[in-house]
Amino acid sequence: MKDRVSLTLDEKIIQEIDGMIDGIIVRSRSNAIEKILKEHLVERKFAVILAGGNPDKLYSKEFDCYRPLVKIGKARLLEDIILKCRGAGFNNIVIVGFPIVISRLYETLGNGEKYDVNITYIEENKELGTAKTLEHARKYLKTDFLFLPCDHWFDFDLKRLYEFHLMNNGLATLAVHTQTSFDWKTSIVELDGSKIINYEEFPKKPKTHVVSMLIGFMKPDIFNFIPPGEVCWSLQEHMFPKLAENGKLVGYPIAGKWVNVHKMRDVRKINDILKL
Repeated sequence: MKDRVSLTLDEKIIQEIDGMIDGIIVRSRSNAIEKILKEHLVERKFAVILAGGNPDKLYSKEFDCYRPLVKIGKARLLEDIILKCRGAGFNNIVIVGFPIVISRLYETLGNGEKYDVNITYIEENKELGTAKTLEHARKYLKTDFLFLPCDHWFDFDLKRLYEFHLMNNGLATLAVHTQTSFDWKTSIVELDGSKIINYEEFPKKPKTHVVSMLIGFMKPDIFNFIPPGEVCWSLQEHMFPKLAENGKLVGYPIAGKWVNVHKMRDVRKINDILKL
């Protein structure tokens, strides 16, 4: 529900506000004012990096380290992710993972000071699914927040994704990739406009070639969709299909590059993109 408010503004300020209207993300003067207020009145924007689950699955013998610490050019993958969060205005980073993973990440990242961010580490001690990993960060997430996996490289603009999330009234907004190879068979979504009307993690026969990237934004009310206690609950297999069914899941098509880093060939692909 939104209340109507009347404002008296200086003519020069109005001109600046009108200059923000692009007809797509910002459709009107009131949209522009709302965008400014949301960006400047909310002091603490949070991003949650999901590094949970079985540490053995995150460890790569090929790289001899956990995959978030793989080198991409001169930086570690997770360093690149953190800098992209900071660039979008999300300077408060929460990383959730098993103790051994958190220990290794802290050795590289510290408290985040060298990246001009604040990093909070939360230990997970039982593998219960990605939604339960996210739930560990709940006490920090009082406003709309960014969530990302720890092992995905991407080159699209998180700010535009955030703006799209604010403009559309979904409980969660997912970046979806529309230029995926036809052999990709997980995290398949169906779109109707901006609404995701169907989400299947492991479909027997994919209905589309549009794929969720597990990068997006959520409102704090998302935690009402996670059952309490020690139950297995996954974002991909439980929460997202439920949100789609209830008309609360939004998709933002991305034309940029995206690589899920598992093997050396993935690093080579990124290096080719970056021309390293």
